[in-house]
Amino acid sequence: MTLGIDFGYSQVKMVQLDKTSNGYSLQNIGIRPLVNDISKFNPETIGKSNWVAAIQDLCKSMKINPKRIKNIVSVISGSNVSVRQLSTMEMSKDELLSSLEFEAKKHIPMDGSEPIIDYHVLGSDPKELDKILILLVATSRKLITFHNEILKESGFKHGIFEAEPVALANAYIGNNGLLAEGSDVILNIGNQNTTLVAWGKTQRFFTREIQTAGHHFTQATAKALSISYKEAEEIKIEKGINSLTSKATDDGGDSPFSLQMAEKTIYTTLTEEIRKTLRYYMKNSPQAFFNKFYLTGGSAALPGLVDSLSENLNMKVEILDPFEKIENADGIENPSQYAIAVGAAIRGLEKKAKSKE
Repeated sequence: MTLGIDFGYSQVKMVQLDKTSNGYSLQNIGIRPLVNDISKFNPETIGKSNWVAAIQDLCKSMKINPKRIKNIVSVISGSNVSVRQLSTMEMSKDELLSSLEFEAKKHIPMDGSEPIIDYHVLGSDPKELDKILILLVATSRKLITFHNEILKESGFKHGIFEAEPVALANAYIGNNGLLAEGSDVILNIGNQNTTLVAWGKTQRFFTREIQTAGHHFTQATAKALSISYKEAEEIKIEKGINSLTSKATDDGGDSPFSLQMAEKTIYTTLTEEIRKTLRYYMKNSPQAFFNKFYLTGGSAALPGLVDSLSENLNMKVEILDPFEKIENADGIENPSQYAIAVGAAIRGLEKKAKSKE
């Protein structure tokens, strides 16, 4: 059994999975906000104590004794985490680690501490003989230490850390596998960032973090309608992407001017960033094409978002249910918000299974 923990900026999610003969089974699940009063939410003031308190509350409600949990995988994210696919010559483990550490220093902002790396061997490079494809995950010791302190102060022992894009890929593969051709796109819309992952069996793993997400949606709604953050959050959840058209509709009806102004919203900003990212991916992967978009995260289920993205990106878009093929997981509210925690738990189970082989 493994516990997956998603350290979100708005909420902490925890999912406990066990491996079965057919796949996985849900054993426990929970979610807890970092700030109980949404009107006081400010991401700049979120600190270690908020995560520790939320995790401890979750453990009580889920009847989990942290000291007895042996297998934990928590997720790290942000600008100090880099995930990228590389092609390299086959070499010894020591030589590979040395080479990857040198590569990692090119891609993560240094915070005064040494880089920490992990890697997954994806297989042989189909384009070049004697080379293998590596998924390099790099971060800093400072970030790992910070997350480890949260776990320890919450009562847990040291656990495994997984990068958010890889956790999302785990959740996706657990339900869909990798298609033989083309790439699928996972779009996790969190509180502070939207993480885009594109991947296919014959296409490279690519990820980008977009600095537009749920918190920014709420801020834009509050500013446009001149209301409080709490009121804006409630309207956002109720009306979704149409929340920003309320003022224009009230003031100007359905005039062309009102429509034009309403179209220029934070949601179109996100769509444009996604479009730019996909163009970059296609430019660097000329033979690639996209099959389908999967939305995950707390804002994935906002009313109108799926249809808007589908229309503006000219893609088939659907919300990913990470529990679709997991036993004992019926009736979960807004299941897509647990995708990262599910992917983390799957990583722990698969790592445990390999260690027994």
